[in-house]
Amino acid sequence: MLCKAVESYLDNPKSASYFFFYAVGDEKYLSILNELEQRNVVVNRISEFCSEDDKIPNIDEVISHFKTLGTDDHRTKHVLIGLGEYLALKGPAYTEKVLIRLLREPLGTARVILLLRCVAQQVKALQRVDHRILEQNRLFIDGNTGSSVSVICTNYPSQKDAIGVKKLLQVLEKGRHSSNIYVKSALDFPQSLVPVHYIRTAFEAIQQVTKGLKLEESMGKDDQWERFYKELQECDCSLDNFFARYGYTDNFEEDIYEKFSANDFENWVFYLSLKHYIDRIQNKYLAYVIVNTDSSEDLRKNLLTAIVNVVHSDERFQDLYTERKKLIKGFPDSDIQIFIRENQINPKESIYQYTDNTEIERKEIIAWIAQYGYIDEIKFIYPALALYLGDYKFDCGSLSKELTEYFKEYRFLKVTNQIPDKFLAKVERNAKERPYTHLETRNNVILSIPNKANVFLLWIDALGVEYLPYIRALAAKKGLSMHVDITYVQLPTITSINKSFYENWSGPKKDKESRLDEIKHKEEGGYNYEPGQAPFHLVAELEVIRMAIDRAATELFRHTCKSFVIASDHGASRLAVLHRQEEKYDTDTKGEHSGRCCKEFPDADLPQAIRENGYLVLADYGRFKNSRAANVEVHGGASLEEVIVPIITLSQKRQSHSIVKLLEKDAVFCDRRQGTTICIYISEVDNPNNVSVEIDGNRYTAKAQDATHYEINLTDMRRAKKNVSATIFDGGDLIGEIHFDIKGKMAKVSEDFDDLF
Repeated sequence: MLCKAVESYLDNPKSASYFFFYAVGDEKYLSILNELEQRNVVVNRISEFCSEDDKIPNIDEVISHFKTLGTDDHRTKHVLIGLGEYLALKGPAYTEKVLIRLLREPLGTARVILLLRCVAQQVKALQRVDHRILEQNRLFIDGNTGSSVSVICTNYPSQKDAIGVKKLLQVLEKGRHSSNIYVKSALDFPQSLVPVHYIRTAFEAIQQVTKGLKLEESMGKDDQWERFYKELQECDCSLDNFFARYGYTDNFEEDIYEKFSANDFENWVFYLSLKHYIDRIQNKYLAYVIVNTDSSEDLRKNLLTAIVNVVHSDERFQDLYTERKKLIKGFPDSDIQIFIRENQINPKESIYQYTDNTEIERKEIIAWIAQYGYIDEIKFIYPALALYLGDYKFDCGSLSKELTEYFKEYRFLKVTNQIPDKFLAKVERNAKERPYTHLETRNNVILSIPNKANVFLLWIDALGVEYLPYIRALAAKKGLSMHVDITYVQLPTITSINKSFYENWSGPKKDKESRLDEIKHKEEGGYNYEPGQAPFHLVAELEVIRMAIDRAATELFRHTCKSFVIASDHGASRLAVLHRQEEKYDTDTKGEHSGRCCKEFPDADLPQAIRENGYLVLADYGRFKNSRAANVEVHGGASLEEVIVPIITLSQKRQSHSIVKLLEKDAVFCDRRQGTTICIYISEVDNPNNVSVEIDGNRYTAKAQDATHYEINLTDMRRAKKNVSATIFDGGDLIGEIHFDIKGKMAKVSEDFDDLF
């Protein structure tokens, strides 16, 4: 029901008229307007006084219009809506000024009700301006004048939003208040009595139309957010739909380099998806990077370098390192170089951050070891290098121990780029004693290979025995059996004298791998070392060997052959290059031999030289003058690493699952004279006479007691020892491990005494 004051105002047309101020809230606005319409009150709208779509109403025209109604229009009862909302937008000072003006404006005989929302306090204040307003029955304030009207001025309107202030006022005139009202307008309302929020950027528009946005405006540029908003509109304002358009809603780690290689906008969207869906990221390192990355431009660099900021002692390091290694595998060297520059800032920590993913990182690892020494963590950082440096026990009769020790040390010195005097003395002693002559010759072993029709021969040029630990590990990983014959070649150790084994091979299958030899020569390999530089070429050497073992496995598993034999013409020496020792004689030797040998000449006073095949061959680390010094590795001489080569026979491992057990595990006792004896059970082996046990790098031959039981004398283990680990071999194949404690004699006496009772 209308209030009595309004009814009285409308029903008294004869007296002089002024505007009636009726303050209401959202709750009754529409019902009061409806009642007025039912009483034939003409509804006027403030929006009708806007001359253009985005122009504010003209108050002068409003007053002029209602002043003339009494004479020009037979309808004298009117209500004006929208004025309160308009005044509220303009602010308190303007509202007060207009209301006071309207308070004092006479209208003649017209009756005009100002139905006002949002300005109840300002209407109430009119009583202080003219206390007669109540006596004149010109003001009424409803009991509930609350309003939830709020406006959003946006530069990014949808089709449903108002365009211009005129349309905004039309919306408000309809009593809308339940949700934010959007308007695109060039006008500002800095003093507004109702909440007005401005959306001036695309990012602010995105915030308004989405829920749960986990992005910040600083993450992108204006043009990027503009396109983002436009495409978001095409995706029903759904972030999930938008990111799904690019395939960036999960599996962020897959093909991550391809995601980085897209156009600039897609790269940026990928970055945003990582930020928005950070809880979905499975890779811990990627999540760590995203948390610490503030712009898409930094994402690629941070992905490469963030690990540098985590010291290896941090409890998070191992997980972050492992997942980073998987994540950036396949990134090009140009990107990895960014990481390397950052990682060189702290040299002592840098080694722990490198991986073996790329060739340039593997070279950095070798350079680090050459400068700072070997650390146990290399087995995780660069497993291939650790395998190359690993233990390998030679099985070649009386020279086994000597060669085992020599080549273990040689490998280490090659990597660390040094020649201590103690090792040099060993080389010089070998130059005189020539211990390799106790071995079989390569040609004889090759000739003795049976069934050559079923054998594939691969000649790896310059393959010495130094690579055997690495080759053994590769073969085991491929599931291949490996037998090795340790042999020596003809002098000088040059290809022209040592290729007959290949040329005279009677089998139908053979091939030559020359890259290993080419790597060792500056001219072909591309390595141009300055004195003291680390042996970077080892990276490429190990890769050539890996590929050779891959090929062997392929040939064997395709059944193109029954066995795959790897042989070589000669080895090579890195340490002879490092030593740079020139002999007193000139030579006409060509550059490719680097002075390690020369044509034989009389009266040569060189006890370390060997005369063979018309040449003088140096067996120490010297070189003749007048030949170009090698930069990488050299051959032609008779050092052990040049003259001793392996004959490696690979075959498919027989499918067996041998059971290996230690008998009487609690009764292993040592004897100070005879050592320790253990007995083991092996369910099946290929050759009962070829079983051995390796403990701490020492190999012990097992004696077969019957088809499944073996006795092993550990002759040098004469003291008690805990936690002994023994590796069991069937020929060259590892078939099991056993663990036990060795007890002393007093323990046995005590146990025998206890048995009496």
